[in-house]
Amino acid sequence: MEHEEIIGLMMDALDGELSAAGEAELVAHLRARPDLAAEFGRMQAVDRLLRETPAVTPPPGFVQRTVRRLPAATRRHLWMGVFVYALFMAAGLIPLVGLGWAAVQLVPALGQPAMWAGLWQAVLALLNAAGVILRALVSGAGELVAEQPQLIGWLLLMALVVVVWGGVVNRLVFQQERT
Repeated sequence: MEHEEIIGLMMDALDGELSAAGEAELVAHLRARPDLAAEFGRMQAVDRLLRETPAVTPPPGFVQRTVRRLPAATRRHLWMGVFVYALFMAAGLIPLVGLGWAAVQLVPALGQPAMWAGLWQAVLALLNAAGVILRALVSGAGELVAEQPQLIGWLLLMALVVVVWGGVVNRLVFQQERT
């Protein structure tokens, strides 16, 4: 079972939502892994502390005093908010209007076979252009590697550095979770 799933069982146990089978499974994991048992003990202590701590009520007039301290909104701020809201709304409506217009224009053309033939030719032309571009990129990359072999070495070195530091960070993060 994954660490996150065991933590989920612990949370359910703290909330009193764990079934009998889940509780048996949690107890088995806690017996097998003392580090998880210690972590569950700390979680229970925090839960107990939070449940036993009395709720703090704010003093009378706290809300009114806090609201009075807030800067008052000026007419300029209010109009600026309205303008920004209207701008965002227009920015969202413009594409919808454009799509509606395009749909109205294209619906009659969709029933014509000539439109489909033209669309098919355009798709084939785009695929042909993409193939030409891809071949040119591969050819250019091959020539670059042939002329500059040290480039491959630098790329491999950078990849190695990323992998090594990724492992170091991963180990540090997981080591802190275990302690």
